Amino acid sequence: MPRKKKVTLSMIAGKLGLSVYTVSKALRGLPGMSAETRKEVLQLAHQLGYLTKDQENSLLYERISNSSIKQRRFLLVTSSDLSISPSIHQLYQGLKLRLSELNHKIDLVFMPDSLAAQHFQNWIEQEGLLYSDGIFITALIPEPLESLLLELKLPRILINFPPVGAKVDSVIWDVLDATRQSVHYLVANGHKKILYFGDTNKTRGYKLRWLSFLEAMNEEGIQVHVENHETHMPENQEQWVNTLKRYLERVNPTALLCATDTNLPWIFYACSELGYQIPYDISLIGLDHISSSFTPGITHPVLLMKETGHRAADRMLWRIANAHLPYEHIRLQGSFFAGETVKKLNNLLPAKRLAE
Repeated sequence: MPRKKKVTLSMIAGKLGLSVYTVSKALRGLPGMSAETRKEVLQLAHQLGYLTKDQENSLLYERISNSSIKQRRFLLVTSSDLSISPSIHQLYQGLKLRLSELNHKIDLVFMPDSLAAQHFQNWIEQEGLLYSDGIFITALIPEPLESLLLELKLPRILINFPPVGAKVDSVIWDVLDATRQSVHYLVANGHKKILYFGDTNKTRGYKLRWLSFLEAMNEEGIQVHVENHETHMPENQEQWVNTLKRYLERVNPTALLCATDTNLPWIFYACSELGYQIPYDISLIGLDHISSSFTPGITHPVLLMKETGHRAADRMLWRIANAHLPYEHIRLQGSFFAGETVKKLNNLLPAKRLAE
């Protein structure tokens, strides 16, 4: 009986008219090609039964036999209120790329924040949640609705810090470590009067960032007076400017720690209106900053959002294959980007303060 011919990179490249190098990059998830080309490579590789060493090792580690893989369809459930959040976009891309490597699919489902509990069952039937192979639940889902999703009898991965005693696997980028890195970086550069600016109530992650800030400041021997930090976000532009001005004049901080990325443009605008230059008059760290053309040089901890999607996909497949094993909670730790918005202090005050 003739032996089945081994599938190689050269074979895939020849069938698609691509270089071996391009095929290799596509299979390893590296940049440098169109989404269409990557999709063609992944689809043909799957059809031919080709797996990279990393894919084979991953399947082996996750206790999933590649001979038994069937195409599955998953859903990423997020809030309709913040559906275009950059972090959710990166998370979705990480999930989609990883699942497509094994020929699985994932779609977005937007859950209305105003959804009442009595209408929950109708909503999940309308969206077909129970017909999926599993759901990923983002941190943007309000806690009452999140608890209803966690009760569903299908594989679930929580992309958030888990509630106490939650019977679910979770994967999340580590904002606790990121907050501590940010505080330690500011203190190492001479800053002790740090103003925390960000919501502390909307999600568990926001609450934990604030608690991590308090812990990090305590580790540095810096006393925190809660009234000197803005933890309830203003509702409009005028309130933003007035609130920030009030804190800058009363607290006179040397640095701002902006806890949420959506607040950064408002911070820049308010500082500009008040005549503060960053970092000359005041330093700034964006805690969950995602690089953009608007703020390319922001000093920030690196939050692994896309990588979290990749890891969450692996955890979903692991849970399906190992339903009897204990739940696990995974936090992905990132590095720190020393950008252009933190000034190292010496014994002299910034020029603006000297003038005052």
